[in-house]
Amino acid sequence: MLETELATSRIRSTGAALGADVEGVNLQSPSPDDVGTIVAALREHLVIRLRGYTLDDVAFTRLAERFGTLEGSPDFSKSRAVYVAESPKMTVVSNVTEDGKPVGDHGDGELNWHTDQGFVDRPSGYTFLLAREVPPTGGNTSFANMYNAYERLSDNVRQRIARLKIKHQESHTAQGVPRPGYRDIATHDPRELPGPQHPVVRTHPDTRRKALYLGRRFGAYIPGLPLADSEAMLDLLWSSAAQPDDVWTQQWQVGDLIIWDNRCTMHRRDAFTGQGRRRMHRLTTIGERPE
Repeated sequence: MLETELATSRIRSTGAALGADVEGVNLQSPSPDDVGTIVAALREHLVIRLRGYTLDDVAFTRLAERFGTLEGSPDFSKSRAVYVAESPKMTVVSNVTEDGKPVGDHGDGELNWHTDQGFVDRPSGYTFLLAREVPPTGGNTSFANMYNAYERLSDNVRQRIARLKIKHQESHTAQGVPRPGYRDIATHDPRELPGPQHPVVRTHPDTRRKALYLGRRFGAYIPGLPLADSEAMLDLLWSSAAQPDDVWTQQWQVGDLIIWDNRCTMHRRDAFTGQGRRRMHRLTTIGERPE
């Protein structure tokens, strides 16, 4: 693994196209240098892992607040069971049930490649995911480098998509399940599904690097193109995304905290049906409107 020394901290690259372990920072009461170390690691590696730390929900929330304004789940996906009393903006990603009721969202199925909150006008900036319970196998999370996905495209394709936008449908989850409030939608025609439009090519506000910004495949549409042409272009773009050489997979341990930058990554989750309990506490920051 490649190593970078910053003060007393250490950043160890996974050796993959993205991902690094960050060690030697104070997460309970992070200093400006600690925050700077984490931000620098995210700029270079897009996804970081903090392993071997102990954080309660209050300290976890305090840490995430150092990186931006926190956002909760959209109104149409809220449920009382999702929230943690000590942190109203926190959601629970879980297959756990208590008294026959789910404690959290997303169950134990596969979550397809997606970007957090791409279906709102100001999608998530950073996501923080902290493992509270993990099954003995399954439920791994993979991340894809979307800078590389863009750079792999031919010059001709890059020119064709330079000013195009994608409509990111908001009616279905990354599992393709209708969200509460949208279950009466009868059509699967992406031209008719609701959602905001974002640039196909997104420029990161800090690195100024260009990345593909695809959101979710289901329901996506490139406005202004005939449906068949939009589908063909989206298939081409998705074929450049999440290539094996551009992916790193996190195998969870209890206490692992993963932070990623949604502006230049996508992620997915393996199914773990019947493999045991999995409970993650999740916080996200509000990002800027994609440009």
